[in-house]
Parts: sequence; C-alpha cells; structure tokens
Amino acid sequence: MVEGRAKERKVITIELVINGRFLTQSVTGVQRYARELLGAFDALLDTRPELKVRLLTPPIAAGEVPALRNIRHEVVGRRRGHGWEQLDLPRHLGGATLFCLTNTAPLRSLLGRGKVVVTVHDLSYRYFPEAYSRGFKLFYNFMVPIILRRARRVITVSQSERRAMLEHYPFAAARLVAIQNGGLPVGIEQQAPDPPERETVLYVGSLSKRKNFPGLLEVAIRMARRRGARFVFVGGVAKGLNATIAAVPDDVKDHIRFLGQVNDWDRLLAAYRSAHCFLFPSFYEASPLPPIEAMGCGCPVVAGDIPSLRERCDAAARYCDPGDVDAIVAAVEEVLDTPGLRERMRTAGYAQADRYSWTTCAEATLDVLLKA
Repeated sequence: MVEGRAKERKVITIELVINGRFLTQSVTGVQRYARELLGAFDALLDTRPELKVRLLTPPIAAGEVPALRNIRHEVVGRRRGHGWEQLDLPRHLGGATLFCLTNTAPLRSLLGRGKVVVTVHDLSYRYFPEAYSRGFKLFYNFMVPIILRRARRVITVSQSERRAMLEHYPFAAARLVAIQNGGLPVGIEQQAPDPPERETVLYVGSLSKRKNFPGLLEVAIRMARRRGARFVFVGGVAKGLNATIAAVPDDVKDHIRFLGQVNDWDRLLAAYRSAHCFLFPSFYEASPLPPIEAMGCGCPVVAGDIPSLRERCDAAARYCDPGDVDAIVAAVEEVLDTPGLRERMRTAGYAQADRYSWTTCAEATLDVLLKA
C-alpha cells in the first residue's frame, strides 16, 4: 500500500424493500403505523449509507406518496390490493429483505427462500369474530399461521399482544418480537393544553363494539344530563352502529358531537388540547396510539383496565373497568372534579408520552430487519 494513503474501507450494501401497499389503503391505526415508520426510516437513512431501501407500490398518484429523501419509490405491476401483493410484488424483490407492515405478505416469498419480516399487529379477527366478514376471517386464518411459521421474523406491537398470540401459536415464540408503537408523529412536539371553560371529554378511535362505543355513548348521555358535560367523538363508525348514533336522545344532542374520521393533524391536535379528559375504556387494544397522543397534548387519560393499556400507559392513566358504566363515569368525574389530580396526571402523561417515539420504534425495527 502506498504510504500515507488511507486504507479503503469496503462498504457492504444491504438491500431492503418496503411493501407499500398500505399507501393505497384507508388510514386506520395499522396504516398510521406504516406511514409513521416509513418517515422515521427515511430519516434514519441520513446516517446509514450502506442501506439501500426501496418502497414498492401498486400504481399510485405521485401526490399520495410521502416526500422521501433516502428511500426510492418505485411503482411495479398493474394490479392493486391482494392481487398486487401476491403476484406483482414478489417479482421485483431481487435478493432484498422484504418488510411488510400491515399483517399480510406474499405467499411466494414466504414459502420460497425469500427473507421476509412481517408486522402482525393483532389477532382481533380471532378475538372478535363477529366484527369481521366471513371472507376476511377465512383469509387471515389461512395467512397468519403461514406468516408465523415462515417469516424470518414477525413483529407485534406489545408484550401483551405477543403473549396473546403465543396462546394460539406457541410454535412462533422464537421468531415473534414485540416493539411498541411510537407516539406523536415525527416533527410534532408536545403540546400545551388549552381547554375551554365548558367541561369537554374526548374520545379518538373507531366507533365499534370492541372499542366499547355503546358504553362510551351511555357515559356521554349520563354526564351530559348530570353536569352538562360535552363529549366529542373522533373516528369512523363501524358497520351497524349508525342507528345507535341516530338514537341519541334529543335532550343531549347539543352536548354530543361526532366529528367522523379526522386525518388532519392540526384539527386532531386542537381536539386533544381542548379536552379536560381523554376517555378510552376499550375492551381490546394491542398498542393504541390515541392515549399517548392525548398525553403528549397535556390531556389526562382515563383508560380501560386491560393489559395492553396498562403496558402502554403505565402509571400515567386513571384506570376503570370498561364493562361497568358506573365505574367509567366515576373515574372521569374524579378527574374533572380534582384539579390537583388533573395536574399530576398531566405531568405524568408528558413523561409517559416522552418514552415513545417513531424514531425509537424505527431503530428497534431496523435492528430486527438487519438480523433477519
């Protein structure tokens, strides 16, 4: 070697492919996870030149793809939906590791020699079969066991969900990893609360039975009548519950607002900041985003006493039995009527929200991908 010449360091290129089908889907919690993780990955690559990451999608308008600095977007194939994922996507992977973020993956890659990592968020179709169509249940009961047997690694979103999955599929223990979701979106800092004089209670999430919407509505009606509290519901309406909303009694209709699905972050942050209490008495969750988002906006959280919410919120929330409307009302009224408790919960909530970031989630996920 010539004296004075720096020794050249060989850089080994690592190729990853992200299954971008989620960009063509409606945005629920699963798609929020995928979109936030995509952005966090792109930022991490600023300091990881050895990683070459491609985002493959079905045909999609350029404006529907988030701005990316380091991840290269490619449209492949002509199909959409499951057909694209199963038939078009596998033909464009080369030798790259494939990361599928939304519960499904191409069978060809799983059953062949491809390196595949899949996030399976939960098994809610098994826990609440009445909430899903027959076709949906047939597909997932077929697909998920194959993923759990054949993927190099499977990520789920909490330790409590990992334990629940292993009750059904104990053979997956060696490849199933739990990584908690992030919190507020990348680039959004913690917010100061600004609630109005009128007592306001907020719920964000799908309006479904497994999220305890009928119980939530009963709480809203009781508290509107007892103390004139206002309730704000943000989220899409599950099939069959429109009639329940239409049947809200006339004497409380002015106290209960349904905003529908809100994807605009300025509006959502305003809703969190304007609430005196965030109520989330769900019967089932895996790693919910709204309670941590509420905490990051200085809003005290009352949550259902279930394992995943205990894991996610720890000591920063006030817990209640989600099946007992009286207990839910009592927990919310305790928060509303005790300024010192609200302030302590606000402080604890900020600290709890600070534990979660999409950058941390992306770093842990990338570590799994690189070891697949």
